[in-house]
Amino acid sequence: MKEEFFSQRITGNSGLAGLGIDPSDHPFLTDAYAQAIQLLGQECWVLGVCADGEVRSAAIAAVRRGRMGATLEIASLPAAAAGTVFWDGVYDLAKKLKITDLVAGTFGSPGFAQPALRGEISRKERVEYAVALEAGEFESRLCSNHRKNIRRARAAGLTLRRCLHGAESAAEHARMIAYSRMRRAARGEAVTPGAAETEVHRAYLASGAGELFQAVHEGEVVSSLLVLRSARAAYCQSTGTSPEGMHLGASAFLFHGACRALHMEGVRTMNLGGAPAGSSLAEFKAGFGAEQFPLVECACYVGPMWLKKLRSGLRLARTDRAQFRKLLSGNSYRMCVFAHATHAPLARIAAPEGARFQALSESDLTRAAGGKEEFEFRQRQLERLRGFGAGRAYGVYVGDKLAHVSWLLPPETVALERPKFLALQADEAEITGSETLPGYRGRKLYPFAIQQIVQVAHDSGIRRVFMKTRKENLPSQAGILKAGLRLSGEMTVITPPAIPGKTLVLRRFGTAG
Repeated sequence: MKEEFFSQRITGNSGLAGLGIDPSDHPFLTDAYAQAIQLLGQECWVLGVCADGEVRSAAIAAVRRGRMGATLEIASLPAAAAGTVFWDGVYDLAKKLKITDLVAGTFGSPGFAQPALRGEISRKERVEYAVALEAGEFESRLCSNHRKNIRRARAAGLTLRRCLHGAESAAEHARMIAYSRMRRAARGEAVTPGAAETEVHRAYLASGAGELFQAVHEGEVVSSLLVLRSARAAYCQSTGTSPEGMHLGASAFLFHGACRALHMEGVRTMNLGGAPAGSSLAEFKAGFGAEQFPLVECACYVGPMWLKKLRSGLRLARTDRAQFRKLLSGNSYRMCVFAHATHAPLARIAAPEGARFQALSESDLTRAAGGKEEFEFRQRQLERLRGFGAGRAYGVYVGDKLAHVSWLLPPETVALERPKFLALQADEAEITGSETLPGYRGRKLYPFAIQQIVQVAHDSGIRRVFMKTRKENLPSQAGILKAGLRLSGEMTVITPPAIPGKTLVLRRFGTAG
């Protein structure tokens, strides 16, 4: 029985049934999913392997075109991707369509050994969690923690809402995702950016490929789940929960409620999506009694190499001209270094009105933000938390608002910085990452925080603290000097022309501080 590759572009509402494809068992292989791709302005193709005129395995692919290339993305590889017939056909199609980038995804894919691909530039192992929705059985497989949270949510009066359309619901979904992303980032887990997610979610909802399940408490959405649907299978495309929802057990309540509702409609399998191995998200999904599926996703470059190099250079020139100029001509800047021996007395700065200093826990940094400025402020702190580690942040509150954050880093953390600026002894530390919300600047929070951290350092046995700042950053220098630190030296940082990976640091230090 000879297998052959086939491909056909889908336009308008042309159905998969006419191609002999059964769309009932796969959420990524339905007419509604094909329409969602078209709503996003992309070409939609169905491709796969057939034998004796019958389709044996198929997938939907999206083609996105740009000025300097085109991407062919298969979100969910079929079982045929384990063989050469499928990939030989994909490569031929890519050449025909003048594809430069190939994305081989495995969302909801069956488990199979992914062969090495032509032009492969990245390969990532991942694990997905799928729940079989046999009558009554998925209920019995719930872990005790999920059972407890479901009872808590019900006692608090949470209700389950379903919606197929609505910009407001999509916006609420995006807001819930942002909360969850902040929590995972704070724990040091890898988090992908999601700037264009809302447009994709709306396309899924508008086409009918997806449906929102939301947990509502006192009229407010506290958890949201976007599910892609086929007649007998469902896939959790994205989910998020607010801090209030976490407290109420809304996540377990929502997933459990969605599973029950879908089971009543004939859905046999609920794929909860992927999660990093060992992460809290993986533990959460496994708690539903889900079966684990190890998978591999890949990205490939299949276009001409000269275009790849040209595209990279033009993209850098377009998006970061300063970096492009640095690449061509090199770059240099100067930094000022300040120091203070912690045993030496400082001219004490009184606490500004309404201000209090305290060490910050992980939950303090991940607490929900108010406006845009505070949200971005906390996002930057989460980036630092991933790099610096927990237990090293200190803040100044004004009332109940976190207005300033600074970090006290030990030598082993400072040594990881690239380029390497300071070589600290075992009893030295650096105060860094200092930032004050714009609305609270000019109130002496910065020098007040520095002095408090100096005292913390002294009490911890640290002999000397350092701070550094760009030479042109005069406001930062003024705050450091007001706190009592003194200029200790300067550094000149040089990046040679066309050698972006090489950085030279020339140091000139005195004995001040």
